[in-house]
Amino acid sequence: MQLYFIISLSFLFFACKQSDSVKKEEVISESIAEEVIIEPVHQNKSKHSLDDFQGIWESYSQYLEHESHFKDYNKHKYYKIISGNEVLDIILVNGSKSNVQIDQYYIGFLDTFNNDFSKNKDEFLNTLQKSGSMLVRSKKGQKTYDKTNIERSMECQRYFDVAEVLDDGFVYDEKDKYVSFRLISSLPIEIFDMLKTTLKKENLDYISGYGIDEKSKKVKIIVGKTFFHNEMSETSKRKAFLVTGDIAYMEDVKENWVKVYYDGKIVSGGYLKRSDIEILE
Repeated sequence: MQLYFIISLSFLFFACKQSDSVKKEEVISESIAEEVIIEPVHQNKSKHSLDDFQGIWESYSQYLEHESHFKDYNKHKYYKIISGNEVLDIILVNGSKSNVQIDQYYIGFLDTFNNDFSKNKDEFLNTLQKSGSMLVRSKKGQKTYDKTNIERSMECQRYFDVAEVLDDGFVYDEKDKYVSFRLISSLPIEIFDMLKTTLKKENLDYISGYGIDEKSKKVKIIVGKTFFHNEMSETSKRKAFLVTGDIAYMEDVKENWVKVYYDGKIVSGGYLKRSDIEILE
């Protein structure tokens, strides 16, 4: 839409002073009627960077502040680990922890994507950019990467709501159904344990391969001994404990308690007293 402005200039006065002497005041009496055409403004879509998307993400639908927790009404439950230009998607089918699907993707930005776009893996990875306006992803293991197996998103964004939120703009549960993700401190203990079990059984090291250890929030024990609790109460104390200097993954933190798990011979977790730990940066 073009905007039209009528600019009128009438009786404009100029006065100048120099060397303490006043020059003759000149009065310009002039009327100008001029039609100025302002061209429409074309806004470029804001560019994003893969640096904004790094981390461990959990799907959610809404946050109920009065209940102090997140709700997830998606058909499936999703966890997403983004490390560089690689993505590990962990899907709890129908929200069940006993029915887990794992997908691996390459992710990045492209400036153009035409009908004859077709590349092998190395060419595709070399073409991917770290920032841009068109986010794309494609599953690992394709023989060629082309318009038939590359998904595109023009609506990706990361923002702060009540948590760090990622909307990558890709379709999930069903056609035209999108999923929002929130940044979390670490994977839940059940998911971490499942990945570790997969490593033992199938020699697939997702934990180090996707930098889950580095991306997870951790705590350090600062007392001689601290005991696990099943709940945030003194009466739920267990026999299991950690000692000074032990490092554990942090799932959540409350005023006086932290929910953690420890990656030892087995993965064990529970609540520790907040006063017994230091949250590491």
